[in-house]
Amino acid sequence: MRHYFIKLALLSILALAAIQALGQQPQSQSPSAPDQTQQPQAERPATAPHVDQEPNPDDRALEQSIKADLKKDPHMTYSNVRVHVTDTQIMLTGTVQNAEAKDQAAKIAGEHAGSRKIENHLKINPNMHPGSGF
Repeated sequence: MRHYFIKLALLSILALAAIQALGQQPQSQSPSAPDQTQQPQAERPATAPHVDQEPNPDDRALEQSIKADLKKDPHMTYSNVRVHVTDTQIMLTGTVQNAEAKDQAAKIAGEHAGSRKIENHLKINPNMHPGSGF
């Protein structure tokens, strides 16, 4: 019977704490305050990386060309490299087995870059296992 009263007391305390926490939630903005969610798309700051709304066929062809050259390179054994091309950059992501492979991937991408910036976000994992990777 004593445990029943202890549990009841604890549940009461938790319920009161929850009610108090709900009461302290911030109120919604008043109607006179400007609503930032209604700003035009052009005025919003870019928070996410650029993603092509309609894939550019030339960029996709360049990605495939870089991937093909990476597959041919002996440094890329056991690598898992993803390539994303935009009009301003080439981004490399994924995993390679060593620093030499990471540098070689950037070099290969640079050979195709033209005026694009190379973003090398490859991670090194010397414990990688065989796999297609591309």
